[in-house]
Amino acid sequence: MNAESTERHNRSHWFGNVIRKPALTRYLPRLRGAPEQYPIVSTPDEQSFPDLRDDFELLRLDVNPTFLELDRNALAGQNRFRLINLLLIVGAAAATALGAAQAAAQGGKFWLGIAEAIVAGLLAPLAISARSGRAHRAYFTNRLKAERLRSEYFVFLVRSGEYHGLDDKRRVEVLRERVAAIEDAEAGS
Repeated sequence: MNAESTERHNRSHWFGNVIRKPALTRYLPRLRGAPEQYPIVSTPDEQSFPDLRDDFELLRLDVNPTFLELDRNALAGQNRFRLINLLLIVGAAAATALGAAQAAAQGGKFWLGIAEAIVAGLLAPLAISARSGRAHRAYFTNRLKAERLRSEYFVFLVRSGEYHGLDDKRRVEVLRERVAAIEDAEAGS
């Protein structure tokens, strides 16, 4: 993360503490751009532990890229899920409003019925997509893998679990095996 984005993050964080978005709009999907991502441990935090400098460098090369990719995929899946649901809500409201307007016109406005049918027809594939749950599953799978990598990062740093009592060369081998296993793991395993 560069200094400018850190400053922007701190500024938006301060502002967020003073004025919060309404709960209804807090989790709206993003239509453009990717959300900002952060490494597992920030550079200033890494510099607080000079004894772990070599471990941080190794983790930055071996774990962070995979973590950031999985995190990005998880955020994209979450955004897709939210977008599909928002479109279903807005589309259903529009179809309902068109139906109500046609009913109020006592069925005399044929074009309202056509517009309602078109909106409802466009919602059908969205409803099927939402029902399949692919976007939600993609979010959960990638989030789970990213959080497993985050956990592996800290287990490696404290030299516990599978890394306990190993020399540095073997620790690196085990780390790379674990990262590959987490990356290749199927959902829910």
